[in-house]
Amino acid sequence: QQPPPPPQKSTSAPNPTQPQNNHQQTSNQPKTCQLPTPLIQTNTPLPPPLPKPTYSFYQRVLPKTLTSFTSLEGKTRFAQSLQSKHAESYFPLSQQFLTQMDPAYCGISTLVLVLNALAMDPNVRWRGGWRWYGDESMLLERCCLEEERVRREGITLEEFGGLARCQGVNLVVKRPLESDGCDDVSLNDEGMVVKSTMQSEFYGIDEFRRDIIMSVQMPPRTRWDDDEDENDNDEAVSIIPSKHSRPEDDGDRTNIDSHNGGGYFLVTSFARYALHQTGDGHFSPIAAYHASTDSCLILDVARFKYIPYWVSVKDLYDAMIPKDSATGRSRGWVLMFPPTEKCGVSKNSGNHQAGSIEAREGKRPAVCVPLTGSGIPICPVEGIKVEYCSVRHHSTDDR
Repeated sequence: QQPPPPPQKSTSAPNPTQPQNNHQQTSNQPKTCQLPTPLIQTNTPLPPPLPKPTYSFYQRVLPKTLTSFTSLEGKTRFAQSLQSKHAESYFPLSQQFLTQMDPAYCGISTLVLVLNALAMDPNVRWRGGWRWYGDESMLLERCCLEEERVRREGITLEEFGGLARCQGVNLVVKRPLESDGCDDVSLNDEGMVVKSTMQSEFYGIDEFRRDIIMSVQMPPRTRWDDDEDENDNDEAVSIIPSKHSRPEDDGDRTNIDSHNGGGYFLVTSFARYALHQTGDGHFSPIAAYHASTDSCLILDVARFKYIPYWVSVKDLYDAMIPKDSATGRSRGWVLMFPPTEKCGVSKNSGNHQAGSIEAREGKRPAVCVPLTGSGIPICPVEGIKVEYCSVRHHSTDDR
């Protein structure tokens, strides 16, 4: 009793390391990276799993150096920020505010929050007929980062920028000045921008404060915004000197002018322990600024741990200086713009809500839109994005 002979075209034994049906394997394992070359090769050892907890907690007590958003002082600051138009970003961000689904998912969860606040269309169905960034799996399923690796060690500032760019976001990454006064750092004529031999860009606290103020006064506009808000956003731009409030137009940076009057959201990556919190690196967006106390409102995506809080700009800036052990570089902040064609509304563009309801709602036949988890490629330039991904090539220039 012998088994049937193998097909004529293959007389050798199958290689156990190679699947016999690649298409079937892809469809059965939708969480597997769909890109031809993962950001981190599968033979790269995973970091050890997070240690099992010794104790269980119901949130953490906020350090005394931080001010609770819901305290009397926190409410007063917020009311004054609203009056001075330094809390315009709060509304689009709070509409999408979420809780990170895993202890190490702060970067992924923050990106999901901002993508929805930017009204970005994922072009895949999350549930039913709805195209939406419903949770972190929407990014990790089609990402060249391994999900288990992210669960164990989170993501770096460079990886955050790479993931955002893959979703179509335009962004600018900035880092704080090094506190050790490196020899390869020098100020420019304006005394703000500093470049090192690694082509990274470092900025002082004044630049950080200006970026915060611009972001909270002038969030990105979407097709759902009211027309009457447009003039308010235009007035906000003139409050800050233009030469300091936007990145230099050096050919490699995103220029605010090119966005047709649109604004951006600001995400900060900082060391928790520098703010007397428990934990290490963390990502979260900034939603408001209070001028008289020079503090900003952090919408902490680890809502199971800390409620939203006000922190002084100086303390937050200092908390971005400690180096990330994974990269050997300081953390920083990210200015996140929507794609150019979605940014801002020109005064001469007419009614940005023009068109049918179906067009505004992006109505499409469901059969034409893949369901998340199906493993069906949706991006025609996936190969190009992977080939030229600066993070994948471990580039030292995160811009």
